[in-house]
Amino acid sequence: MTRIGILRVVTSADQTFLEHHQRLIQASLAERYSTLAFETRCLPDQPNGIHDAATLARALPQIEALARDWAPTLDGLIVSCAADPGLKKLKATLSIPVVGAGEACCERALTLGTRIGAIGIELDAPPVFHARLGERLMRYRQPDGVACTHDIHTDAGKLAIIAAVQALEAEGADTIALACTGMATTDVAALVAPYTNLPVVNPVLAAGAVMARRLTDV
Repeated sequence: MTRIGILRVVTSADQTFLEHHQRLIQASLAERYSTLAFETRCLPDQPNGIHDAATLARALPQIEALARDWAPTLDGLIVSCAADPGLKKLKATLSIPVVGAGEACCERALTLGTRIGAIGIELDAPPVFHARLGERLMRYRQPDGVACTHDIHTDAGKLAIIAAVQALEAEGADTIALACTGMATTDVAALVAPYTNLPVVNPVLAAGAVMARRLTDV
């Protein structure tokens, strides 16, 4: 079996919650990639995940330590955060393929549209979205009142997410990129489907697809 680690940047003792991204990826890849095995681990001290400069700074040494200790047992590692924290250093120091959910989300969005609207939990899109999408990043929106991963799962947060997607569509977006992997946990793509005609890129599924291709396709 090919072993893939999924690194979650939000701390939780609820393994069922933590493994949600793992289950999403497994379900999306099961038909074509039957030899992949997954394991999920999380950072020890990030109860609210990464949502600003301070939480990013606190997370980086934790990410590097967890990845360094875990990598010898893995064939590939997915950093399940759309900001791709520590990704450049992990790629440079680990001997296994490392995929960031942010870079994978951008890669997929670029195959779908030329006027990409993004939504996330920070004031601005993660730097990787600006770097990878460039001028094709039409607009970024932070849904009203959604400032950390926990806000995504509230009724008010879901309504704000729908409103943000509709606003981007009205402004001319032809594709929506989710700039937060917490939006995969809520399944924002399914949430907004009745309210938009645009394709919505799930960063977790995008990362799983990129990793599977790198490890198994010839």
